[in-house]
Amino acid sequence: MAKLKGIPKRNPQAPEEDPKFYASLVHEERVEIDALATKVSQRCSLRRSDVHGVLVALMDIIPEQLLNGDIVALGELGSFCAAVSSEGVDSVDDLSVTMVRGAKIQYRPTKELKKKLRMLDYTIAS
Repeated sequence: MAKLKGIPKRNPQAPEEDPKFYASLVHEERVEIDALATKVSQRCSLRRSDVHGVLVALMDIIPEQLLNGDIVALGELGSFCAAVSSEGVDSVDDLSVTMVRGAKIQYRPTKELKKKLRMLDYTIAS
């Protein structure tokens, strides 16, 4: 069950007003690679050290693929790709690499994962 807490936020267009509270997920813990390797090894025939090696290799490969302009699809988890933002121009002939303002990583969850997120149960954290 996902826990929620209230976060106060002021309206920047009306800073004199009292803040309103908005729901925010409580992140109980951060699951690091060692814990992931242990959890995966408990669900398959691989040893924890083997799973750890695979995960470390995956963390090396994913950035390489993203920097090559590839889409990295991770099954039901979804996919990752690099994206850029740039200035707009009137003609494609006017486009230049100097117009790129920045790059970021986009994550696109699968429809199945989005469906699971809609079915989350919530409780207010104490």
